[in-house]
Amino acid sequence: MIPEKMRTTFDAAAPRFYNARQLARRPTAPTGNKGCTMAQVPPTPQDADKAKAPHAQRPAPDWGRMVRVWAALVAAMTVAAMIFWAAMPRPRAAAPPATTDPGALRETVWPKEMAPSRAWRYIVIHHSATPVGTLEAIDQTHRDRGFVNGVAYHFLINNGRSPGTADGQIVPTRRWVDQLDGAHTKVRDHPEFNTEGVGICLIGNFDQHEPTPAQMAALEMLVLALRERYRIPLEHIAGHGELKNTRCPGRLFPMETFLMDLRDEHLKRLRSPVSSETE
Repeated sequence: MIPEKMRTTFDAAAPRFYNARQLARRPTAPTGNKGCTMAQVPPTPQDADKAKAPHAQRPAPDWGRMVRVWAALVAAMTVAAMIFWAAMPRPRAAAPPATTDPGALRETVWPKEMAPSRAWRYIVIHHSATPVGTLEAIDQTHRDRGFVNGVAYHFLINNGRSPGTADGQIVPTRRWVDQLDGAHTKVRDHPEFNTEGVGICLIGNFDQHEPTPAQMAALEMLVLALRERYRIPLEHIAGHGELKNTRCPGRLFPMETFLMDLRDEHLKRLRSPVSSETE
């Protein structure tokens, strides 16, 4: 129950609260744009000017720039694809077998397209001083050095570490097929080491490792065949470093053992009824 004193006070103030609520609900004249909805907002002079002004046109697209951007994107994608393709591993080409059969050796050393043989008197042994190598790579290197006829040697013996090659594979060069002078052993006052000397290069750096057994077996077969065909004496077989101041064919090339093996094999063939290389 409300006390009598508080009831009297409330009844006295009630008309004032009522009149204030009625005044708040009474509509008043608009003052500017305040309190109006967007539909009721009258246009301003600036809006009228904008309505009179011509509509701004959208700028035309820059087709030249778009073409340049797309061309740059396509070029970048093409370069990335080429780099990816170049980095992909490829299967190694099948290498010709190493020359081990005497009949195959004759076909390799004396092919049908070979020019008439010269009177060769020396055999000089070299190494490529590189871990890998191919006929094409050495030929290009020697041409870059000014050798008009390309690779300086008459034969290469591969170590099988380059794609498309086999360990112990004997490869005759164009100098041999055309019976041209070598360019492998330039010694002052002794041109005969090039003009009458067969240059044989084994692929590998024999300052760092020995030749492979397959390379040595192929070298022995090749030298024996050349000796018997051209009657080259053992004392005319030498390493490059024995004829001029160079480490070729490398400190680990077994020259003494090789010459002893040649002599033993030569004697063995002399004792046989028919030599397999001269039949």
